[in-house]
Amino acid sequence: MLRVGDVELRVLDAGGFHYDGGVMFGPVPKAVWQKLVAPDADNRIRLSIRPLLIRAEGATVLIDTGLGGRRGDREAAMYGPDPGPGVEAALAREGVAPEDVNLVILTHLHTDHAGGAVSATDGGLRPAFPRARYIASEREWDVACDRSHPRAAAYRKDDFVPLRDAGVLDLVGDEWGVGHGITLIHTGGHTEGHLAVVIADGSDTVLYPADLLPTRHHVRVPYIAGVDLYPVELMKRKRELLDAAARGGWRVVLCHEPDAPVGTIGETAPGRHQFTAATLGETA
Repeated sequence: MLRVGDVELRVLDAGGFHYDGGVMFGPVPKAVWQKLVAPDADNRIRLSIRPLLIRAEGATVLIDTGLGGRRGDREAAMYGPDPGPGVEAALAREGVAPEDVNLVILTHLHTDHAGGAVSATDGGLRPAFPRARYIASEREWDVACDRSHPRAAAYRKDDFVPLRDAGVLDLVGDEWGVGHGITLIHTGGHTEGHLAVVIADGSDTVLYPADLLPTRHHVRVPYIAGVDLYPVELMKRKRELLDAAARGGWRVVLCHEPDAPVGTIGETAPGRHQFTAATLGETA
């Protein structure tokens, strides 16, 4: 458990999936990245799904929803997801039912972050968290709904269009405060409207950078994914956030890190950073 003032944060374990290591490390040669994480016979590495649960007085907030259970053959072949439970089971382990969640923040609309936002019911696709408002970036929405966009295939519209149809989706701009010290910051880089989430109380800060910094290995600024749409922007924004985290002693939660999802950032030389995993006793 993490705390920021009176706000409690829980890093959830919502399963994982397998993803092509070459894509995940982009321009980094396999001879280099395979020393950090070993690929399987299909060149895939395992990534975890780590949504963040935030509880404050009168608010239960979920950041990202994982893959969800509505997987077709294409998604199953691409992601090789774990057969086990997803975000709802992870929430249940914390004593939280879907109807207890009153706000869902989607850092971006790729299916491994937004797929669990919607559930299939006898009446069709419905919001998975029936009493929640959902927040996403307006920039992200515009691109995700544009089937002529070069990366349109990266989005699955039934992950998010049912939220709009149900009247529960709020689209926000480049910086948005949602209360309880939670601020959404547009980073771009990975996608047009990618958001990072900052939780702060003036003396303490936790950063959820989502796919700007998916694993501990990506703390190296040039380590970017092949699916990052705007790599120059991503590296610039990553460096800015890493510098701020190192200066401020922020804790960082990594959304796809299998082994060490919480830690701190140190600067080992100008422009070079190191992730130090926090032990269980250091995360409170």
